[in-house]
Amino acid sequence: MKLSLGIPIIVKNARIFGPRGSNKADLLLDTGAAFTVISWSFMKSIGYDPAIASERQELVTANGIIEVPRLRVKSIIVGDVKANEVEVICHDIPEIAEIRGLLGLNFLMNFRTVIDYKQGYLEIS
Repeated sequence: MKLSLGIPIIVKNARIFGPRGSNKADLLLDTGAAFTVISWSFMKSIGYDPAIASERQELVTANGIIEVPRLRVKSIIVGDVKANEVEVICHDIPEIAEIRGLLGLNFLMNFRTVIDYKQGYLEIS
């Protein structure tokens, strides 16, 4: 899959699957994020309840360290690539209202990823 880049890099229409089906989300590509981050409301829409997740992850924010729910989604599809059983953390990203989360390294490490800023494209294969 090859996408044209804008800055910031928004991955449009990623499909995320949970126990109640799937939904599409626009995600900000964040190569500095160890985990993929998905908003609470989005996770609820596909059948998860972050409030009762048994696992927690410490997250460093501008306001300090917080603990957030950590769980696995059934799969994430971006374009024509798919990763199964992706671990995500649940946290809302308030600065960018249309964005439902961050696409982090734990998704990207399943693939060969090329980011060419000079030519303006992202390739995941």
